[in-house]
Amino acid sequence: MSTKTVTLTVTLEPRNIAASVQSLRTEFAKANLAGVKTMNRRGDVHVEMPIARLADCQFACDRERCSWKTRDKKVIVVHSKGYGMEQQTHHKAIRVVFRQLHADSAPAPRKKTSAIRSAFWERSLRAITELQSLDETKLAEAVQAPTDYSVLLSALNTEEALATMRAYDPLASARIRGLEAKRELVEAEGGCLSSAEMAKALRITRQAVDKRRKEGQLLAVELGKKGFRYPAWQMGLPNLEKVLGALGDRDGWERLAFFLNPSALLDDRTPLDILQERGHPIGDVLLAASVYGEQGA
Repeated sequence: MSTKTVTLTVTLEPRNIAASVQSLRTEFAKANLAGVKTMNRRGDVHVEMPIARLADCQFACDRERCSWKTRDKKVIVVHSKGYGMEQQTHHKAIRVVFRQLHADSAPAPRKKTSAIRSAFWERSLRAITELQSLDETKLAEAVQAPTDYSVLLSALNTEEALATMRAYDPLASARIRGLEAKRELVEAEGGCLSSAEMAKALRITRQAVDKRRKEGQLLAVELGKKGFRYPAWQMGLPNLEKVLGALGDRDGWERLAFFLNPSALLDDRTPLDILQERGHPIGDVLLAASVYGEQGA
């Protein structure tokens, strides 16, 4: 005989936030969902579940509610009144954040959408719908990516998705892997800083940061509307300016790749590794920089 579904419902309201959070903790415990954390962060409610536990339940979320259904047919439903919902990836966990909506932060009336934006939305939505059919193991790997864009890129880089894209675009694999390579470069060795963050770290103005970049004293890559991003590892790196000069007029991405990729001229070590060794001669690094991209370095 099948087990009857038991539904546990919690309504989040700003006026009873403490009681709501406690109710959520109680209901998750009743549903035997170990590892789920419920937190009150300045009036916002965070519900966090390890990605590894997603296989133990069915998770669904829309504009009005979120639900977790366990294998033994227990369902926790969270209705929100006066909250907006946002999904995030935090380390190796999926986090649902319920943010309080204030009168001064209510969404502005939606403007009429242009034809090109509507077309983009419809086509992108169809692609994402297809990606949802990927193997759950691959999806679990994708949602561990640090940003929403990275989640999508990781899913697109699976062999199953690439096989579909190749039917229409033979160069799809190269395009996606090129984007993935750029993402890895940006996130490597401590990641990158914005112009404002770099200015704060160096205790100079943003204008001074821009000036150093233009004069070849700092390395940066351009990320569309996000502007320039500066690898954090270059702060205090000996002989940085000399190596940048040896790289000549190569663009930011080529320069970044040079520092982080092993070179045959350096005994398969990366230039960054050698430069970080205090007192190490840099002649070989400068030579590798001067011929980078010409002899397969």
